[in-house]
Amino acid sequence: MRWRMREILVCSLFVAVAIGTRTAPAGTIRLRNGDRLTGRITEITPTRVAVTTQFAGGIVIKLSTVASMRSNRPVKWIGKKNVTKQVTITPAPGNVGWVIHTIKITEVKMPTLAPPLPLIAPKPAPPAPTSLFGPYWRNQLYLGGTNTTGNAQSTQFTSSLNFHYVRKPDNLLLAFDGGYGVTNGQESVGFASSNVLWKRQLNEFKPKWAKKIFLFTQNTNLYNAIQGLSIRSDTEGGIGYYLWSNHKTELDARIGPGYTYARYFHGQSFSYVNASAALHFMYRIDRNIKFTQTANYVTSLENAQDYQISSSSNGHVGATSALDIGLPQIIRGMGLRFSFTDMYDNMAGAQGFKRNSTLLVAGMTLKF
Repeated sequence: MRWRMREILVCSLFVAVAIGTRTAPAGTIRLRNGDRLTGRITEITPTRVAVTTQFAGGIVIKLSTVASMRSNRPVKWIGKKNVTKQVTITPAPGNVGWVIHTIKITEVKMPTLAPPLPLIAPKPAPPAPTSLFGPYWRNQLYLGGTNTTGNAQSTQFTSSLNFHYVRKPDNLLLAFDGGYGVTNGQESVGFASSNVLWKRQLNEFKPKWAKKIFLFTQNTNLYNAIQGLSIRSDTEGGIGYYLWSNHKTELDARIGPGYTYARYFHGQSFSYVNASAALHFMYRIDRNIKFTQTANYVTSLENAQDYQISSSSNGHVGATSALDIGLPQIIRGMGLRFSFTDMYDNMAGAQGFKRNSTLLVAGMTLKF
């Protein structure tokens, strides 16, 4: 009887040990945030750990989030050179990291070269116009004209020639415009102008916002037969800021002091120190269509009291809107241009001419 009781106790002990061994977790993972996972670690790669848990099934965690590991069963280890091993893992001293114990190398996989993908020739894009002056030049010639007959005889011709140099941080624009028109035997359009604008960004400053600041200087000369203006010359310089600038949109504002000189056909002339403010906007709708808007304001600063009383009589405002449409499918560099210019000169009223004049033109352009 005592022997049978001893056999029962020994068998019970073996069953308890076997059950405890079966139910003990195969592995433990301690994360850097303090969390702890228990389950069977099935695979370890240079970037991840795969573990099977009782509460969530199979999950994959980043190896970089693991603080230490322990595995009571062999684990598949895949090294950086595609070497596969059967290993066991124990925590490193202090539970910081882990130690790999190799059981055997099961397979060495050589990297296989994937078959080359079939080459698909992309549709070639139309080549962009290349300037004859070099890669940093964006030059354009504009020609436009109208002719009407019948009840009214009218002929009008306008043209412009622009040389634009862009190589950051420098930006230089040279523009020459002119127009002539006759309606019923009388001159209805007669003007010529030149504009030189130089801008330089302050890229040497480290703050990102400071690189949007630029220095500028500008000189504009105008002859207008309809307003009796022999010459008006404005020279300004100062500081500007790119409010928005990317490959599609550009918006900048600038302000600074300058000097104005004007002379009319009958001999009267005047000059004064001025202050100027300008705003330029450009939006590229697509590769071949571009819209621009430019506004400029100049006013006298000779006398503060006179300025407050008659500030508008000593100033002029100009604004130009333009839409450029490229026609590369016809001739590379050819396009259409539609522009509207509004010029307001308060001093013209004192000379007996209208203060405001507008110009709406359309014509062909050619980039060169």
